[in-house]
Amino acid sequence: MIRRARWDWLRALIAFLYLFGCRISEALNLRRKDVWVEGSYLVAKIGVLKRRKEARGPYENVPHLIHVSLNAPFVKDVIIPYLDNIEDYDRRLWPYTRQLVWMRLKELNPFISPHVFRHDRLMKLAMKGASELQLMDWAGWSDPRPAENYIRATGRLAMELADKVE
Repeated sequence: MIRRARWDWLRALIAFLYLFGCRISEALNLRRKDVWVEGSYLVAKIGVLKRRKEARGPYENVPHLIHVSLNAPFVKDVIIPYLDNIEDYDRRLWPYTRQLVWMRLKELNPFISPHVFRHDRLMKLAMKGASELQLMDWAGWSDPRPAENYIRATGRLAMELADKVE
């Protein structure tokens, strides 16, 4: 999907959503100063943007830091070059609306939505053994139930695969 996107901004946004697993509203509110390279990581200061007070997570709307390895796919060849072209550190990374992003994603794949990237990232973290607390921290949840659901889902996936192999 990244390779088929016509615009650098869309490629970088898809890669960012895929790697960081943030909500589309959180990604679209990021400014250049909110994303930087620190050692061997790309770091993003992401604020949890939920409307319902009880759904805002342990930080309320206070940003938290998410680290992604510089060796992760699409970091060095898609995200970093896009960031390097933004000179104004107060400028938004993606000055587009959620509706425009949704429309552009649907042009690439009619079955995709921005939230799929978040779900995919959280499933991968759960499959790699992330604890309930780690998932809660990554996703910005205050309620452990969504994290439990991801962990339970990965257990079901493993059992289904074991049944198919045997």
